[in-house]
Amino acid sequence: MPGDQPYLAKRHGLGRLYPTALEDEARVWRWSLWAQGQLEPWVMRDVRLSELRGGVAERATAEIDRSLTTLNRALGDRSWLVGEDFTVADLNVAGVLSPSRAQHLDLAPHPNVAAWLARCYGRPAALATRARFG
Repeated sequence: MPGDQPYLAKRHGLGRLYPTALEDEARVWRWSLWAQGQLEPWVMRDVRLSELRGGVAERATAEIDRSLTTLNRALGDRSWLVGEDFTVADLNVAGVLSPSRAQHLDLAPHPNVAAWLARCYGRPAALATRARFG
């Protein structure tokens, strides 16, 4: 759950994964909650919701595009969402845009998001996790 990662990273002192500056901590929480509330409901691939998704497909597409536009602008020429390093904010937002979900999205109009996702899922830890749990 996205709300757990900031706590765990902070509790266990996972280096740069969780920022120490209060402003950056607030940004981590803002992005984490944004992903969970603004983006995840529209990109979920739960089979039990397939009928519902079909009924709101047009609205969902517009909401996804709006959210991806927000994320694309925020990333700009930045590598990561908060600061100079991969943080829990990146982990949480990229988790919502997992490869199994992102493959169903048109990322062409959002090149910053596409490049950022490639960086997130190209990290050695991400590659090792996907290899282990497939």
